Amino acid sequence: MASQVPVSQEELKNILFKNNLVKQADWDDAIENAHRRRRGVEEVLIERGFFDISYLYELIGDYLKIPYVNLRKRKLEPVVLAELDERTVHQAKAVPFAVEKNVLKVAFVDPKNKEMIDLVKKVSKKKIEVNMTSYKNFLYAARLYQRDIKEELNRILADKIVKVDGRPSEVDVPVTKIVDIILESAMFEQASDIHIEALPDAVVVRYRVDGDLEDKVELPASVHDAIVARIKILANLRIDEHRVPQDGRFSFKLEDEEESVRVSIIPAFNGEKVVMRLMTDEAQHLTLEELGFSEHNIKIMNRQLKKPFGMILVVGPTGSGKTTTLYSVLSMLNTEEVNISTIEDPIEYGINRVNQTQVNLKAGYTFAGGLRALLRQDPDIIMIGEIRDNETAQISVRAGLTGHLVLSTLHTNDASGAPPRLLDMEVEPFLVSSTLNVVIAQRLVRKICLNCIESFHLNKDQIKSLSREFDLDSMLKRFKELKIVEDKFKSFSELTFYHGKGCDRCNGSGYSKRMAVMEVMENTEGIRDMIIKNAPSNEIHDQAMADGMITIFEDGLQKVLLGITTIEEVLRIKRE
Repeated sequence: MASQVPVSQEELKNILFKNNLVKQADWDDAIENAHRRRRGVEEVLIERGFFDISYLYELIGDYLKIPYVNLRKRKLEPVVLAELDERTVHQAKAVPFAVEKNVLKVAFVDPKNKEMIDLVKKVSKKKIEVNMTSYKNFLYAARLYQRDIKEELNRILADKIVKVDGRPSEVDVPVTKIVDIILESAMFEQASDIHIEALPDAVVVRYRVDGDLEDKVELPASVHDAIVARIKILANLRIDEHRVPQDGRFSFKLEDEEESVRVSIIPAFNGEKVVMRLMTDEAQHLTLEELGFSEHNIKIMNRQLKKPFGMILVVGPTGSGKTTTLYSVLSMLNTEEVNISTIEDPIEYGINRVNQTQVNLKAGYTFAGGLRALLRQDPDIIMIGEIRDNETAQISVRAGLTGHLVLSTLHTNDASGAPPRLLDMEVEPFLVSSTLNVVIAQRLVRKICLNCIESFHLNKDQIKSLSREFDLDSMLKRFKELKIVEDKFKSFSELTFYHGKGCDRCNGSGYSKRMAVMEVMENTEGIRDMIIKNAPSNEIHDQAMADGMITIFEDGLQKVLLGITTIEEVLRIKRE
């Protein structure tokens, strides 16, 4: 397939060379490979891990002075999509994604094609703001012009569901098409999980979007067994086993883009319950800023990521985004000069040029056993999915001490709880003190919908309610010390807060997508002394704050005052 980027091959070469992304030998080799396979040279370079597609298009956008829009990261509303008909969208290879002050923002695959721009202007009868997107992004968004999931599934079932002759309790359904539609619709809505639940009289399909579960469609109870069997076949699970839980994974293609799905099936009262986790590759390519690190914490992380050995831990409860942070940090460290090996349970995302292995308890391949094997593989960086037991903890710490950089997750509520947790796992205090580089603790909060954001000041009742839980004067003083608020503010009533009033784009919730709020604890001299003394977590926490650590709550409040999230979201994680 020919190159889909909106610049010539020579322009592309100049962009890549100017940004020191490839060398002449790499370029020549990629050109030869692309010609042989009839592919775009940029596709070959992306495959080989020189850059990802979003970064490439951002560079091309800078070169053309046309903004790049990742349509997969935007919630595309039907009312905006309706500004152009399906025929025009496909003819111009352009998708409308926003309307602001009667200006229609349109993402073009080829933003230099004046003929197509004129066509869009003529059809929309609005002023057009030209943006750029990738061809795969366009294909993804163009599918939204089809019917919604309820209409599509009900139409299929009305047309195709029939009784099987001689078997009155069974039905013949187009189950492959049904499962495909469920998966594709979930991807379009940027869901993280799909739940398929059997009720006495129906099958409910639910999506988890921005942390909240939403009912999407009810199907007849008669299709349940067929849907579960189809998913088991895709995930290579036993279709005749209904009594015990089963886990698996599979991949499916959506407009030339391969997506990974992790499957969990458990027996339930009305029939087997299926949960599918959608694993998008974009999650592993987020920058520190996109993950939620503040400017203060980015400086700490940049300092720590340069260290060739030691241990970086990400902590927090289940569902707090630890794995996404871990994979993104791993991708930043992934260069040709290092050998990276992982042991995971399960492997969440495939990473180019990283040697990933999966725990297999039946075969005796545990975290501890796998870690010992990895240490004989001449690794520079080791990633352990989770430190769960004493043996894994002790080997991990010793690996960090003997010249390896170790990344892992741990289940503690805050950063200061990580050292005592390692000590509880019978790791010697002097080893923890010497090895631990940094601990990142995090939670996820919902972001305010930018389409309906509005500012407000706390009223007397709200301030009174807050003051019952917090010492607001001490909090304001702390915020001034951290430069989160200016010295001129005398009370909380003067601070400006933000929320989303609710709109069609965010389904009336006032929120769109999520991000992490974090605390980053460096292992300073004071912290090392605390660890040697086997100090409790509250004393380590106080020392970390004295050394300049910003707590999760404080980081959250900073994001509140910047208009990124709401005070309700931050108070929710504070009360957890």
